[in-house]
Amino acid sequence: MAGLLLSSSVSAAPHLLPDADGRRAALAARGVELTASYTSEDATNLSGGSRRTGTHVGQLALGATLDLERLAGWSGLQAQVSVTRRDGANLNQRAALGQLLQSQEAYGRGRIWRLGSLWLGKQWNEGRVGLKLGRMAVGDDFNTLDCTAMSLTFCGSQPAMIVGDYWFNGPLSQWGAVLDVAPTEQTYLRLGAYQVNPRYADESGGGLRLAPSGTVGTLTPVELGWQGRVRGLQGHYAVGGWYSSAPRADAWQDPTGGAWASSGLDAALRSGAYGGWISLRQQFSAGDGSSAQSGLRGQLDLVRTDRRTGNIDATVHAIATYTGVGARASDQIGLGVAATEVNPRYARQANGAQGRAKTEYTAEAFYVWQAWPGVSVQPVVQYVVHPGGLSQNHDAMVLGVKTNLAF
Repeated sequence: MAGLLLSSSVSAAPHLLPDADGRRAALAARGVELTASYTSEDATNLSGGSRRTGTHVGQLALGATLDLERLAGWSGLQAQVSVTRRDGANLNQRAALGQLLQSQEAYGRGRIWRLGSLWLGKQWNEGRVGLKLGRMAVGDDFNTLDCTAMSLTFCGSQPAMIVGDYWFNGPLSQWGAVLDVAPTEQTYLRLGAYQVNPRYADESGGGLRLAPSGTVGTLTPVELGWQGRVRGLQGHYAVGGWYSSAPRADAWQDPTGGAWASSGLDAALRSGAYGGWISLRQQFSAGDGSSAQSGLRGQLDLVRTDRRTGNIDATVHAIATYTGVGARASDQIGLGVAATEVNPRYARQANGAQGRAKTEYTAEAFYVWQAWPGVSVQPVVQYVVHPGGLSQNHDAMVLGVKTNLAF
């Protein structure tokens, strides 16, 4: 079935820790999947910014997914809970690169434990209808994208890069509900409603907060998608949009109608914000057929929001990966290019003598070496043209290593 939120299968991903006594397999057979992983992103800038330096960023993630049909006989029911903790420092800040979207995607939201998910889901009609209720990250279900690259420009649901004050990707989550309906084997319609609560983003006490107090609005995304085979190769095509009723600061205007940067007044508050996206993913070749990802795979994503609010109004990126390099069936090579556009209304006043910001261009090349089961090491090269969208900012070249450990 296409586009369904829930799955009765347990992941067969390789793990670093062996299952010599068979306990993991036994738990999986009963419907319990436990996950533990650590991602490390280490980077240094060879050019750009005010100085040459390097930083480390890391994320520890722990989770459990329960197939309650297997575990307790409750038909079509599933539950999930996950937490994360991040560490390290942001190269963009330490080197003063001036980027709109940082080089290390795992940085941000504080060095604290955060609740990533706590939900209960149910399927009906042979999986054609699914409903989830609880704490969820919006980017887990809407505008979901592959996240192999190290730059935030290519990793994660992109609306959060533009409107991250009310659209939360992991490690943050919001109380909400998601309804998934699959009219046919290949098509789906997904509707969501999430509480907008800035207190969950608080780095002091917000990480494991459960209380719903502090709500300022509702985020309502919708996505229509198709996934199936084109000439025998898997593809996924989706279009979506959202509306947030939460108040948001105007990008240019103060309450009197003038420019807030020159008047010294606070920005006017708008009653809501909206935007939309188009995402395309397609497998172009089957490679050696050792896995579903084997061969050449491409992804294109475009996101645009309204220009009344925010400092970024659009992102577009394309990324191609090839899995199965030579005799190494699990190794992967990738190349991505992207453009992040500064909101022209914001740029009119926010940069002053620096000149009007326009577009930041980013490219990243990487190679994923599957060192052994559960361990991948990924050298990365990034090049950023006009960081912050400002032509006078020196281009930034960043070298990095992304390491994934799946325990």
